[in-house]
Amino acid sequence: MPRIQIKRGLKANIPTTSMLAGEQHFSTDRGTLHVATAATTSMPVVPPIDDLTTLASVDGASDLLLIHDASSTGVKEKKITFDAFKTALNIPTGVSDEKVAVVSGGTSGYVWGTDGTDGIIRLNTSLSWTKDAGNEFVTIAVNTVDCGTF
Repeated sequence: MPRIQIKRGLKANIPTTSMLAGEQHFSTDRGTLHVATAATTSMPVVPPIDDLTTLASVDGASDLLLIHDASSTGVKEKKITFDAFKTALNIPTGVSDEKVAVVSGGTSGYVWGTDGTDGIIRLNTSLSWTKDAGNEFVTIAVNTVDCGTF
């Protein structure tokens, strides 16, 4: 029975000249297939994004994101769970709000916190703040302004 053999080797060695249209090259280090379209042009075989189905919802613990790791060698595409990606960005599981730190490298937290006393900005007893119903802004109220004594 006849066989078809595809040229193979390192991605860096895929030819850039003297190719025949339709010639195929398999990169053994990256696991990608490239098909020549002209003597000096080839295209990687990838799924068309428009043809992929859309996720109805995200399961943060098991759904994966594909990331191109430019710092690695060999297969550069890596996978990470959606939850792990959010953790890397310091976004807690189950929320879309991003945490912030007061100083670079400091402990991150919510500006507001859960009740106004556990955020990264806290008020003393003469001040209070409230969030508007739509969470668009915070109002800070001052009970007493004490300018000291003379």
